Amino acid sequence: MSKRISALSIAALVLAGSFVGISSASAALPYKACKPAKAKATIGKLSYTCAKNPAGTSTALVWVSKPCLDASANYKSAVSITASNTATTTAAVNAAKRSITVNERQLASAQKNVDTWSKNMLRYPKNPTEAEKKQIATVQEGIDRNKERIADAQANITSLQAQLTSATEQGTKNAAGLEAIKASVTTSCK
Repeated sequence: MSKRISALSIAALVLAGSFVGISSASAALPYKACKPAKAKATIGKLSYTCAKNPAGTSTALVWVSKPCLDASANYKSAVSITASNTATTTAAVNAAKRSITVNERQLASAQKNVDTWSKNMLRYPKNPTEAEKKQIATVQEGIDRNKERIADAQANITSLQAQLTSATEQGTKNAAGLEAIKASVTTSCK
């Protein structure tokens, strides 16, 4: 009888051991509870990891698919890159705005010179003396230089405004791209 009890005991222990040895991976269901953290399982043809669902608010561990984890990693990377790009773009936009202000002041100053000196040119006689001809030539050179400054300032302002528009559009595109990546996390983590 003791041999019979021993044999039954051994059989029971072997059977119990086989149940205890079943890992949580063998009973894994996508996005259902699991443990321990970082455990791996293959469900269907996808790899799953026991982790917090990045698309959810719960802190419970569930079987999360590799595409979901990859999408989450891509999103975190995109957030970091977007933050860096935003800082760079903001600095460039501020510098462009300051440059526009400087160019607008230069343009106004040069335009004032052209207007003032052009009025002064009207005061010279129709038949100037040699000394007056030299003065007229000097004033005309000043007017021409200031007209060049006006043209340069206008071109700079146009270019800087185009840069501001481009930076604003790029910021909008970056935000839309980040939202698309965030949406892919939600889609991948169902």
